[in-house]
Amino acid sequence: MSTTTSVQLVQSLFEAFGRGDIAYILERLTPDCIWSVPGSGYALAGEYKGPEGAAEFFRRLHETEEMLRFDPREYFTNGDDVVVLGYEQARVRATGKQAESKWAMVFRVKDGKVASWSTHFDTEAYAAAHRA
Repeated sequence: MSTTTSVQLVQSLFEAFGRGDIAYILERLTPDCIWSVPGSGYALAGEYKGPEGAAEFFRRLHETEEMLRFDPREYFTNGDDVVVLGYEQARVRATGKQAESKWAMVFRVKDGKVASWSTHFDTEAYAAAHRA
């Protein structure tokens, strides 16, 4: 897969997320995809496996947080790996508290599909927003 195509794939996933089209995202994951969120004490932290695991991540995200702003800003690539820098702000549904963070997301693309995704952000800010 060309560099441009990998970036275009990732951009299309962000566009799908923005319109709530999770099925589009799941169709573009490898069967053994690893979806990773770091941290402890944060409701979404963990490693999710395959499209089913990513679907569980998105289900939990939708149940627990309302995305107020999601802004991918810069894309960097090295072959099929794509790193995206951005910013987000969310409201925790259970507490009404808001959290915000700059983030970096790393996508590993294999044969035109996402083989792994990891996010790196201020998990403590989000964990604190989840606490009553």
